[in-house]
Amino acid sequence: MSVVNVLKKQILILDGAMGTEIIRHNINTSFSEILNLENSKLIYKIHSSYINAGADIIETNTFGANRIKLASSGKSYPIKDINIAGAQIARKAAGSSHFVAGSIGPLGKLIKPLGELTVEDAYEAFKEQAVSLEEGGVDFLLIETQIDILEAKTALRAAKENTKLPVVVSMSFTEDGRTVSGTDPETAAVILNAAGADIIGTNCGKSPDEFIKFVEIIRKTTEKPIIVYPNAGIPEKYNGKVIYPAVPKEMAKYAENFYKLGANIIGGCCGNTPSHITLIAKRLKHKKPLSLYTPKNYFEIASRVKTIRGGSGLPFLAVGENINPFGKKGLSKEIKEGRIEYIKKLAIMQESNGADALDINLGKKGEKDPLFYKDVVEGVQSVVNLPLFFDVSNPVSLKSTLSIHPGKAVINSVNGNPESMETLLPLAKRYGAGIVILALDERGIPDKAKARFKIIEKVYKQAIKYGLSERDIIVDGVVLTISAKQDAALETLKTLKMVKELLGLSTILGISNISFGLPARPLLNKAFLNMALSYGLDAGILNPLNKDVPDDSFAMDAITGKDKNLKRYIERFRKVNITYKEEMEEKPASDKERLYRAVKEGMEDEAYSLTTKLINQRNAPMDILNNILIPALKEVGDLYEKKVFFLPQLLTSSRAVQRATDLIRKNLKTKKTGIKRGKILFATVKGDYHDIGKNIVLSVLKSYGYEVIDLGKDKGYEEIIEKAKKEKIDIIGLSALMTTTMEEMEYIVKRLKREHPHFKVLVGGAAVSRKFAEEIGADAYARDAMGTVKVIEKMSKGVNG
Repeated sequence: MSVVNVLKKQILILDGAMGTEIIRHNINTSFSEILNLENSKLIYKIHSSYINAGADIIETNTFGANRIKLASSGKSYPIKDINIAGAQIARKAAGSSHFVAGSIGPLGKLIKPLGELTVEDAYEAFKEQAVSLEEGGVDFLLIETQIDILEAKTALRAAKENTKLPVVVSMSFTEDGRTVSGTDPETAAVILNAAGADIIGTNCGKSPDEFIKFVEIIRKTTEKPIIVYPNAGIPEKYNGKVIYPAVPKEMAKYAENFYKLGANIIGGCCGNTPSHITLIAKRLKHKKPLSLYTPKNYFEIASRVKTIRGGSGLPFLAVGENINPFGKKGLSKEIKEGRIEYIKKLAIMQESNGADALDINLGKKGEKDPLFYKDVVEGVQSVVNLPLFFDVSNPVSLKSTLSIHPGKAVINSVNGNPESMETLLPLAKRYGAGIVILALDERGIPDKAKARFKIIEKVYKQAIKYGLSERDIIVDGVVLTISAKQDAALETLKTLKMVKELLGLSTILGISNISFGLPARPLLNKAFLNMALSYGLDAGILNPLNKDVPDDSFAMDAITGKDKNLKRYIERFRKVNITYKEEMEEKPASDKERLYRAVKEGMEDEAYSLTTKLINQRNAPMDILNNILIPALKEVGDLYEKKVFFLPQLLTSSRAVQRATDLIRKNLKTKKTGIKRGKILFATVKGDYHDIGKNIVLSVLKSYGYEVIDLGKDKGYEEIIEKAKKEKIDIIGLSALMTTTMEEMEYIVKRLKREHPHFKVLVGGAAVSRKFAEEIGADAYARDAMGTVKVIEKMSKGVNG
């Protein structure tokens, strides 16, 4: 029987940690998955210990068995054989009475634009592992410890499209309630729910106490089964050994809380032993699942970092229309030339003026040039936090764009033409996208509301057949200009009313279409919006730079109570002071002000060209760096820490500064006036092949002008000290993601402090805490990229006097 069907009747107990159990058996290997081939008896023994402890599910020892992680280790192992062997060992231990979960961990590299890995390469790596695990006999696939929602979506798609197994996706959130790349539990659940995950949840982390709020949020977001298995607390040093502080009794109490919040699969991650699972099983085994989810039919969309909902009783959604070349000379020219800087600026301006989402329409070039459409979307999603509507019908453009989009996008639109439905509805389902249903078909737009409604109803029924739900659908009754047909507006409003009353679906209209070809367009747009709102309109595609139009919706939401506690209204009018523009017109600014803004907005090309211009104007290169570039980047860092900006914006701004800084270096006349902010060596310690966090830190530090040497992964003391002495390093940075390599970090730090005390040592990484850093004698600890910058600024002052 499928694990999903079993979960309808009872909850299931997952096993505990594999890595820490291997170490407990005095086996030390940097790639534990090879033990599937070299020491299968040990892996079988560990699996059996969890079965005896009461686990209903055991995970295969294949967490890191993917081609990309192995390639970065410099070693060559038979990936397929390791995964099949791992599945077979677990199957033998589980027998027919227990479930086997095929463990699929992160690839160890971030996907573009956060990293250098392509979606295509990531997909193939996940496909290879998923197919091998299915061949080995697992019951379902567990994509776990995911820190980037795009990687999670890619793994899910690879598993769904190439196996017949149920697929579970488990995200790993930091103590601030987001993944490393900025996704919160609610948004992750919305995206994964739409993308087809059978079970959704969270694992790893630091304190199990944090998981209570994670489970609570996920349960409010999805009706699907939830999996939860935290670490047994934050690792600490005790009597010279790394231990996990949460004892079995404590973890069993947390497990009971997770059950009461609606979790369906409960177990433990790092530090959880068979003793932990024994007590969890005693409390929870065979309990019936709790039905705590309240069904909702709201329309849901999401970016990487934000979820937006629309529907009856909810605030109006303003979808920015300005990325559309029709009637815009500046934008048309940019699109024709294949440039995206101006488009990114339009995106930023619409977000700052209250848009809830953005519609991206690139005209004919978007239809004919899928790569350009993809580049635009990649650029836009790196500078704003808003969900996106893809206003393009070319399936190739949609496929390439949906594959690299981390959130839940919207296909704008699907109409009643059979070709449109047969092409676009499968794409929406495959990539976890929403759709706009448009009231037209192969015969055109009907004049009367009843005929439009019939088209909408037909498309809606087909969408449901393809597996979409009301949460994926929003309806456009079609707005025609009244200059051509004056009674068309009333028919649109009648259509809107029928959709709300008869189907209960969310609705959207292109507000600005009403006034095309007429004078005083904002006046007509405003009047039409108010009429549509009274008919139950939930969202509008409009110009957010025309304050009168969207602002009316803020006022109406405040009056009707859709805006709870007037929060949106107050936020809107406390800070907004804009005037109507058909097209963006930048306020006059000096080149220095424009450079500062280019860095803040992540405009790499503009930052480079403005730096060139300022240097040619005889501005001192170091003045440009110290008075413009670094202050701008510091503001970005502040916004990042306040959770206004997230990792994509931090990295794009850092890259803009790096390009400008490289130019400044070339224009310095003497070495004495060179950029000297300290020389830093970074390495991931021996036995650890993870370097995502380290690479993010390095990127940001370089943009601040530090000279950074990346020694790489899996580095021991001898390699580190040899390079540090040769390069005359000021500060050594050490990273560890795996708790199994914390002892190696301690060994390196203590030898450095004993034999070369003049080196300052900074430590960090997911497995490391401030307390651990103090216990092993490190000079400093940093939690993330911006924390590292601040710590190194202080350390550099001490180094340089």
